[in-house]
Amino acid sequence: MDRLASSLLLLFTASSALAAQVVPREDWKRAFEARGVAGTFVLYEPGRDRMQVFDEARAKRGCMPASTFKPVVALVGLEVGSIADEHEVFRWDGKPRRFTEWERDHDLGSGMRDSVTWMFQEVARRIGKSQMRDWLDRLEYGNRNMNGGIDQFWLQGGLRITAMEQVAFLHKLAEGRLPATQRAQRLVRAALVHERTRTATLFAKTGTVFGGPDVVHWWVGWVERQGRPEAFFAMNLTPVAGTKMGERQEIAKAILADEGFWRPASP
Repeated sequence: MDRLASSLLLLFTASSALAAQVVPREDWKRAFEARGVAGTFVLYEPGRDRMQVFDEARAKRGCMPASTFKPVVALVGLEVGSIADEHEVFRWDGKPRRFTEWERDHDLGSGMRDSVTWMFQEVARRIGKSQMRDWLDRLEYGNRNMNGGIDQFWLQGGLRITAMEQVAFLHKLAEGRLPATQRAQRLVRAALVHERTRTATLFAKTGTVFGGPDVVHWWVGWVERQGRPEAFFAMNLTPVAGTKMGERQEIAKAILADEGFWRPASP
């Protein structure tokens, strides 16, 4: 079976499985309308094998992953030795960057937290096109399209992934079921910790497509309680004039709170 046929078979199988489980949640539209934006939200509960979705058509539409691809870069980098470990320091070259947080040295944890694009571009270049293509196939990640260059294909190139596919990938990562070493998966999970409370941990990653016709803001992740993943989510929105970067997190946390999966830590 050639690559195209194999990809179509995988897509059909995944789509069929997801379609049988989808529960529409039109009431979640209010969270997006309150901020004047269009978007989608996918919430998967492994304990109930239930997937709730607002705007199913959009949830099945491929979008550029942007920085939500950085966990993949980290995973592959750790596997092939392009990142030695969580302590390796990537040196800032002293050039001005888009954000002040990027203008310093970083390791895996801080680089993921501050979404330091130049650092992950360096890792991607170390990995190289051949190894990256091999790992995209192994991970069955999105459409696997690497057009645009090794350090750009996920930022402004050909790579696309749907919100439903984001959830499926994170589900495997959280449970250590990706075709990668447990060490690499553990270190990537640790780098994705966004917030902890006394009872739960929120793992998450932003992604922002800044230019072109398909500008989109992503936020994807999962919630664990007592070390067990309870809910996986992926959302994206199309920003309008005045949309702030943090609004994606506000929308997601509001929905997660309404569904009983997340409460912020008390001040």
